Amino acid sequence: MKHKIKGDIINWNSSIWDFNYKMKSIKEDEDIDLSVNSYGGDAFLGIDICNTLKDHKGLVTVTITGMAASAASVICMGANQIRAHANTMLMVHNAQTFVAGDAKKLRKAAEDVEKVSQAVLKSYTNRVDADTMKKLLDDETYLTAEEALKYGLIDQIIDAEPEEVESEIFENKAKAFNNKITATVAPKQPISASALASGIDKNTLKQMFAEFKNEIKNELKPKEIVPDPVAQKQNLSSLFLHL
Repeated sequence: MKHKIKGDIINWNSSIWDFNYKMKSIKEDEDIDLSVNSYGGDAFLGIDICNTLKDHKGLVTVTITGMAASAASVICMGANQIRAHANTMLMVHNAQTFVAGDAKKLRKAAEDVEKVSQAVLKSYTNRVDADTMKKLLDDETYLTAEEALKYGLIDQIIDAEPEEVESEIFENKAKAFNNKITATVAPKQPISASALASGIDKNTLKQMFAEFKNEIKNELKPKEIVPDPVAQKQNLSSLFLHL
């Protein structure tokens, strides 16, 4: 069974619904190939999916295709084998919550969150010792694929471009990650004119073509000295190259 979990780890995420539906219909020993690209969400939903994968009798392989953060990294821990593209990341941290109320309620919330963090910690200890993992969680650690491999949180690095991550809950963090991969990953093929145009506003594009048109006219104007055809061809080739 092949599937992809992307976006926020929340019950109404369609990729979560599809995963649960597929898990009801596959054979108990069927292999699972799961891709993950998420900034996280509900800790207990992440733990639930992690345990579902862990209890499955077939071989479970998880591949991180962009970011596996927070609850999404917990999901990964349910796999027999975890792979990550060379330029992806994994992020781990303690449980967090939002709370309002008097001092008694705030103290109660703090105690509850600490207990949830203990449950989160145990999700990783089949791969990393508790003391090391607790330090990573306390520091809210972002790990490159190489660092995750060093700690034993993944088993294999594969070479490919990362995917952008979708998130409504962690929109700012997702944008920061997407901007980072856009800035650091060089295109493997030449950029087409249509691809360039998609990132330029209409007025700027018109101005560029107007300037280009004027430059061509200037190049083709008759001059007092008859131009050398070879030289003229080279000039035009240079003009197109610079454009």
